[in-house]
Amino acid sequence: MNNMDDKIRAALLDLMKEERLEDITIMAIADRSKINRTTIYRHYRDKYAILQDIEDEILTELDNIDPNTYQIATREFIDESQILKILETVNNKRDVISILLSENGDPRFYEYFIDFLTTKGLIVINNSSQFNGLDIRQRELLVQYLSSALFGLVKYWINHPDMSVEELDNFYEDIFRNGINSFTEK
Repeated sequence: MNNMDDKIRAALLDLMKEERLEDITIMAIADRSKINRTTIYRHYRDKYAILQDIEDEILTELDNIDPNTYQIATREFIDESQILKILETVNNKRDVISILLSENGDPRFYEYFIDFLTTKGLIVINNSSQFNGLDIRQRELLVQYLSSALFGLVKYWINHPDMSVEELDNFYEDIFRNGINSFTEK
């Protein structure tokens, strides 16, 4: 990414704080970024291509989290958990993700995010002997459930920034390892 791309992307995100994507024009992006409209068209086909570029960057960062942090033999994560690393990446991109998930955001981003979590989760579950007793449908259901739960917690967390990454990770890990009953049995 170069400085011009950064300005164009920042302008689109800034405009999305104020209005729906459908109502944003390339002219408005040009005005906000102080970059000529023709120059924007040289870099991007349309506003959706700019948005896709923003989303791809986030998903690429998430995808670059080391998938080998899970030790199959011990069923333990090395150092930090995979979830903690995902949450740290989300936290680093909190401002952008909050715009993408807002009322003016991109409804497709939710699907992209869930698909990402589901794909990563299936890799962990399929490589873990802990889940050998589950058939493929049960594994897929478990991953879908956990991905949706994590996404719901992330969405809540974005709107409540006072909660730390570690607090959210601990909450999720507690639910995953001990179930909901662990909160009612105290």
